Amino acid sequence: MPRIPVHARAASVEDVPLLVGLWGELRHVGARTERAVTPLAITDVGSCLVEAIASDDCRVVLAMHGAEAAGMAVLRDHRPDPLSAHRVVQMSHVVVAPGKRRRGVGHALVAAAADFADERQIDHVVSGVYPSMRDASRFYARLGFAPVLVQRVAPVSVLRRRLGGGIAPAFGVLRRPVPSQRARARLGERAE
Repeated sequence: MPRIPVHARAASVEDVPLLVGLWGELRHVGARTERAVTPLAITDVGSCLVEAIASDDCRVVLAMHGAEAAGMAVLRDHRPDPLSAHRVVQMSHVVVAPGKRRRGVGHALVAAAADFADERQIDHVVSGVYPSMRDASRFYARLGFAPVLVQRVAPVSVLRRRLGGGIAPAFGVLRRPVPSQRARARLGERAE
């Protein structure tokens, strides 16, 4: 049986329904804490994708396996931090549809990122991988991606609680911590 070709192309507004379908796969990615910081709660991801497609600094890429949508990535040209003199192409929201893995979809998406970087004369492509996604991490490592930093994420409410109430903020006046919805519910239960 001949192998069905995979190709990646810049997505258009007409592709948004396919992209939204692939976006739903992000709900199954990563461990519980990783999913907590994945922006799945966007109420209208279609509008956000249209905005990204229209942006000069972004390219939304759709990978096709024959006539079927097989994967997507959002590419963004940006400076990795405000003090950096260099730009990078950031790959985010990388999705390969179930049943389409190990067919060249990931390679096609990374090749599209390299093409985007070449067009913009950018030397590096960056992709974040959740720690629990060992297969994806190995995939990127085989392609030459190396770990640069570990990003850690914490809810502000947790930081406030762990920093203690007596530490003055760097900017502005000291505010009383606002209890989370769960804490307010617990306090309400105790008051009754």
